[in-house]
Amino acid sequence: MHSAVVEPDAAGPDAAGPAAGAPAAGAPAAERPAVTSRAAWGADESLVKDPPTYTADTQALFVHHTAGTNDYTCAESASIVRGVFLYHVRSNGWNDIGYHFLVDKCGTVFEGRAGGIDKPVLGAHTYGFNTATSSVSVLGDYGKATANTAVRESVAKVAAWKLGLYGIDPTGTTVLTAGADNGKFKAGQKVTLHRISGHRDGYPTECPGQHLYDDLPEIRTLAGKAAEPAEPALEPTGPVLEDDTTPAPAR
Repeated sequence: MHSAVVEPDAAGPDAAGPAAGAPAAGAPAAERPAVTSRAAWGADESLVKDPPTYTADTQALFVHHTAGTNDYTCAESASIVRGVFLYHVRSNGWNDIGYHFLVDKCGTVFEGRAGGIDKPVLGAHTYGFNTATSSVSVLGDYGKATANTAVRESVAKVAAWKLGLYGIDPTGTTVLTAGADNGKFKAGQKVTLHRISGHRDGYPTECPGQHLYDDLPEIRTLAGKAAEPAEPALEPTGPVLEDDTTPAPAR
């Protein structure tokens, strides 16, 4: 199980109360992907003791892997997500699962941390950069396995939709301020990161595995395409009869 140390469930300086964190005005640029709810994968909500904390917005998304087995069937994915949840709560002592989203090798997207997938919930995923970021973790070890097309496309769709809520181009970069000394950056250090970054970009870890990390340029490209507006419908090229309500002759 991937167990890198991350920040405790404490709000950063720009965090706000439960009523804060409304998405930016306007429709998101990318279509919302299908997401398996916490109820559907069987989250034990009695283990979550405190309400979620919200930050001001979402500026970037970190890609992770769980570092668990790759030898699972997709029918077993919900049980794996439950295992990650229990590990984060019982072993790490966190209030909830750390990741905002999880994706299995069939491309199924699972809701992670509670609080609303369309809201900037403070997560516990990249120590020093939990504030104003989101996260998606792929089930499996991608230092060993390669990610398939379904994984890459689902991660890209999640990123495009989530960042699109704030009018953000998923192919770009942003400057984030490290919230803690984490072994890679010092607290207060300004760091330029891709809007879609790997865990290792913000924290000293091999996560999300070399194979998945090498896929990030393609994932950014896919996310950029998902965020593009749909092509407008073509104008008809043939003659158009306006307001012709004359009934057709009987045959």
